[in-house]
Amino acid sequence: MNKTILITGTTSGVGATIAYHYIEKGWNVIGFARGESIFQFPNYKHFQVDISNSYALYDVFDQIYNIDVLINNAAVFTMKSFSNTTLNEIDDMIDINLKGAIYVTKFALQKMEKGSRIFFINSVAGLEELEDQSGYCASKHGLTGFAGVLGEELRPRGIKVTSIHPGGIDTPLWSRDIPYPCGDVSKAISPIELAKVIDFVCESKFNIEYKTIKMFPDTEWHK
Repeated sequence: MNKTILITGTTSGVGATIAYHYIEKGWNVIGFARGESIFQFPNYKHFQVDISNSYALYDVFDQIYNIDVLINNAAVFTMKSFSNTTLNEIDDMIDINLKGAIYVTKFALQKMEKGSRIFFINSVAGLEELEDQSGYCASKHGLTGFAGVLGEELRPRGIKVTSIHPGGIDTPLWSRDIPYPCGDVSKAISPIELAKVIDFVCESKFNIEYKTIKMFPDTEWHK
């Protein structure tokens, strides 16, 4: 029987790449995003939903019956000083990056059994303090804490939790408005590299723990 993977934020960037990767592998792929689907495949099911809206998630998860792998990927990002960050931008980062991941995980666990895996696409901003990223760091540090505690709680159930902390990723996020701070964005991490990391963990012996994975291009340096 083909495995089922749920991925949030599947209409662009990392989420779209991971979704397509697993569609090609023949998995049953479920995508969550605020926008409409960009895929038309028989093994892909899309739900247009705001993951920060817990009431909307009730209705969506009533239509989902099992999940083998959960990828909490959806995120928003603002790079500016705290004094220039608006309250709406702060709300959006906390709502999507932190609360949305927590809400999705809460519902998804009802559909997961022993041997399942949960991944959080976090960030180096969840481990460090980065200039002009106070709101983003707050959301990602919160996610780091949540994932760490969750992993301990789920060990007796036989469900593994992995937090992946990438540096810069080559996605449309970097633009004229938010330039990649380390030069040539093509030297940043390719989204498919994240999919390969997930593959590696999923294909490993289940008794091996991958609690925290930190990865970044050599154009950056992180502690």
